[in-house]
Amino acid sequence: MKRDQPEIRFFAGLWTLREYPDAAGEWSVGKKFEAVKAAGFEGIGGRFVPEAPRLCEELGLDYVLYIDAGTAGFEDQFRRAADYLPKRVNVQLGDHDTPPEAAAAAWISMVELAETLSLPIDLELHRDTATETPEKAAAIASIFRRRTGRPIRWCLDHSHFAVAKHLMPPFAPRLLDPRDFEGEVRQIHFRPFNGHHAQIPATDGRGKLSAEFRDYLAFADELLACWLASAPADAVLFASPENGPRIAGSYGLSCFPDVWQDAIVVRDELRKLWRKRTA
Repeated sequence: MKRDQPEIRFFAGLWTLREYPDAAGEWSVGKKFEAVKAAGFEGIGGRFVPEAPRLCEELGLDYVLYIDAGTAGFEDQFRRAADYLPKRVNVQLGDHDTPPEAAAAAWISMVELAETLSLPIDLELHRDTATETPEKAAAIASIFRRRTGRPIRWCLDHSHFAVAKHLMPPFAPRLLDPRDFEGEVRQIHFRPFNGHHAQIPATDGRGKLSAEFRDYLAFADELLACWLASAPADAVLFASPENGPRIAGSYGLSCFPDVWQDAIVVRDELRKLWRKRTA
């Protein structure tokens, strides 16, 4: 049946459940997938987890596959990805010092290969990659359009840009560029942020939304409005409240509330915004 408006499907990050509930008692892969299903998510995102195809089929979950790719030697990963039958493939490209020319050339090759494999790939805006700043991402998009005549397709994650620019709210005037949506964005990572932290708590530890998260929700509402303004009626947006876990080197700090429960709260608040926008 043809839909008369776009759809949103929320997927949880397997990353959120690393060492959850703690390092000593970490859940098994199967229990993590079951918890994602029980929490009402439509999918789960992760890397090359061998059990993922079977568990997704048994539980009726979408899989969003993450690939960390260099500018060469990515072919085997892409061919392996096809076996996972992912709904989206999220690509983190290159390193912080990868020149835009090299990144764009690699992305053109990746798009060509992905099309032969029927892989729906998205280039993520992400720290420590070729897209780590707005300027680098814009340069890659410009080269890609010049060489192919097509807009680039992003996986949007604005948390890294907000921190790079050390922004104060409101965030939308500096972070939302209509040109980003020309490439048929189909994946967005909604990790709550402010201009100083790539992840902030959604709740205050007492069951209420934090003040910082309320600032973020104002941005998320405008982000959804931008996406809806450009999306065709049959589009599906894969959205993740991509909270990082409370482990060393991650985005979650030891003083944060439960990041998994926070991810569920983020999902629920985003769904409310979506329903208002699509009512």
